[in-house]
Amino acid sequence: MPAYSVEDHGSFQVVVGEVKPGVKVLKLVDGETKFFEALWEIPEGVSYNAYVVDYGQGVILVDGWKTGYGPLLVDKLRQLGVLDRLSHVVVNHMEPDHSGSLPEVLEAKKGVRVLGHPLTRKLIKDFYGLEPDFKPVADGERMSVGSLTLRFSHVPWLHWPETIVSQVEELGVLFTCDIFGSFGSHRAVALRELGEEQRREYYALARKYFADVVAHYRDFVVKASGKLKEAISSSELVAPGHGLVLDRAEASGLLDLYLDWSTSRGGKVLLLYASMYGHSEKLVVELSRRLKEEGVEVSLHGFNDKHRHHVSDIVNDALGAGLIVVVSTVYENSMFPLVKYTLELVAHKTGCGKVLFVDVHGWGGKGVEAKKLLESLGCPDVVVLELKPFEASTGAERVVQQVLGLARRPSRQGD
Repeated sequence: MPAYSVEDHGSFQVVVGEVKPGVKVLKLVDGETKFFEALWEIPEGVSYNAYVVDYGQGVILVDGWKTGYGPLLVDKLRQLGVLDRLSHVVVNHMEPDHSGSLPEVLEAKKGVRVLGHPLTRKLIKDFYGLEPDFKPVADGERMSVGSLTLRFSHVPWLHWPETIVSQVEELGVLFTCDIFGSFGSHRAVALRELGEEQRREYYALARKYFADVVAHYRDFVVKASGKLKEAISSSELVAPGHGLVLDRAEASGLLDLYLDWSTSRGGKVLLLYASMYGHSEKLVVELSRRLKEEGVEVSLHGFNDKHRHHVSDIVNDALGAGLIVVVSTVYENSMFPLVKYTLELVAHKTGCGKVLFVDVHGWGGKGVEAKKLLESLGCPDVVVLELKPFEASTGAERVVQQVLGLARRPSRQGD
């Protein structure tokens, strides 16, 4: 088990550990960020992993920390005695939760060469106003740095256009940044350190991370899968930018899950509701109970006057759902705002196949508006059922039969 140290800074921690001889991880465990990308609720927290690779004559920094933590990363590099030896920085992905410390690192150590995708040069200037010594790396390029050989692979749109993965061939370590990342506040270094229950929780958070961050580009996961499989098979360890270091078998298994999450729709029904005064909620509670009696897997989320579920979890549960059932009230003669917002994100991130929209209204329904919205978002199979509030309170069986019929019906083209 790798040895590591933990520094507690109150709302965040810094973990320094050995991945293997010659490779250290500098991990910032962030308890300050409540909404990842200012969008996704993450009570679980998140980490940012930078890696230091020692090649004898110098060191390579792979990725970095989020904007705002750059001075601390520089201090940590200095404390470890590697700042003066820093010769290269590999930027696998330019999003500022990984590249945000780059300005401070380049200021602290002049003359460092930055390696990245050809697009990364422009993004460094666009984000930080910097024009460092930069070498673009080609897809499949191998480059010697001291006694080590770096190999780079382009994996565009996982999940930005300039994304690459980098491999240190002699050490057998593959650095993947956002790919194979996970939410969570783990202070460990490697997944193998966790117990069985913790591992299950970790994979659940990896799925949530995939749904919220990567899933919109799931077609590119499929396109890159062969390249990723080859890189994993020639590596001993896989080191992502969020979460824990994986061994070859764990990374191969996670790639299989990525492919399944990218391509499969199962028999699960996602129930989403909005209920101002209890009518819609009463319906979905009974609907959930009846569907479970029929052996249907159900995931229930909603918004009412006492609680609301996290949209990040709703999107996660939408991933792979064979049918989405929405039971929603009308608000000021329009679709309920939180339902509209959530459906837009679900369709954008995970896509949607079959949708039943149950429009609960008094004087004016919005089923037609909902159907047009969903179809415009790429949902090919939308059915609308209109109910009055009293019917919503008493008409669960009618909806149950509609749901069961839809669940059994083959998806229309486009799903």
